[in-house]
Amino acid sequence: MLKPTDHLPFLTKWAYRLGQEAHVGVNIFFVLSGFLIATRYKDSLTLTGAWFRRYLQNRFARIYPIYFLLTALTFGVMMLRPTQAFYEWREFFPSFLSKAVSIIANLTLTRAFFQDLMTIGVPTAWSLTVEESFYLSAPFLLIGLSYSRRLLYLYPVVFITMGLVLIPLSHKIFPHLGLFKTQDFMLSSTFFGRCTEFIVGVGLSYWVYQQNSRINGYATLLGGLGVLFGMVVLVALSLYPTISYLWHFFVSSLLLPLPIALLFRGLISEHTGLRKLLETRTFDLLGKSSYVFYLIHIGVLDTFFISYFTDNWLARLVFHVFVSILLFKYIEEPLHKRLRSR
Repeated sequence: MLKPTDHLPFLTKWAYRLGQEAHVGVNIFFVLSGFLIATRYKDSLTLTGAWFRRYLQNRFARIYPIYFLLTALTFGVMMLRPTQAFYEWREFFPSFLSKAVSIIANLTLTRAFFQDLMTIGVPTAWSLTVEESFYLSAPFLLIGLSYSRRLLYLYPVVFITMGLVLIPLSHKIFPHLGLFKTQDFMLSSTFFGRCTEFIVGVGLSYWVYQQNSRINGYATLLGGLGVLFGMVVLVALSLYPTISYLWHFFVSSLLLPLPIALLFRGLISEHTGLRKLLETRTFDLLGKSSYVFYLIHIGVLDTFFISYFTDNWLARLVFHVFVSILLFKYIEEPLHKRLRSR
């Protein structure tokens, strides 16, 4: 069967397919999350009740308010003006109870433990289940690292093994809604499979701030080339759908975080043109609003724009950037400041 890109010239086709691998932005986000959480908390962590409450309050304030509002909008549209979009209720959600369960799973950020619920609601927000799982485990991981840095190498083995054990256990205890349904799902969509990306980010924090840390001056370039090479490999793997997902997992979740971390290391330590560009006020604003952009670039608002205006990708990009900046400045940032701990 021919794919839509098969008629395109070779270079154009590969550029298009590389664009389809832009989902590595999630990998970058996970590595960055590990780095930021470790950098902020590794030297001030006490695990007292007061500290843990402040920690959870700050994490809640950062992630949840705008997510809740967009989720409410999404489910409101699903109920009032359903469009049969892929992020709406499926045919196997006919009852009130099944729909209520999907809403609860969205509100509690647990939906991405269930394969059948993963894309229902704000489609991209499945990754927030992974993110929140890391937030809950990070203090304990950092406590362990305060005793031995070698645990960085052990943590991924422990979590991936736990995920493999949870698959048959879930099938026996709660064989509903695709809870830890398959090995591929666990590796691609849960914290147990994606833990390496966060832990590489944690390791980057220790690497950046350790004494006598040295790099050769080409970390930004080598990291960027490594990320590009990883995307090329992922494109090559996608051309052979019969290849086991384990290869994709090996490249995307185990290898790709390393050049991502090297790229961040370079951006922190090297004075490059890319760093100067990212430090401009424009890119600072785009970076701050990127979380909102990530949540809205697929879903209700995108469907609305396509239905009433155009499906042109450039027009959609401009629309989502504009809306994400407005939502950040007038909703997300004020709510974050109001809800975070003092």
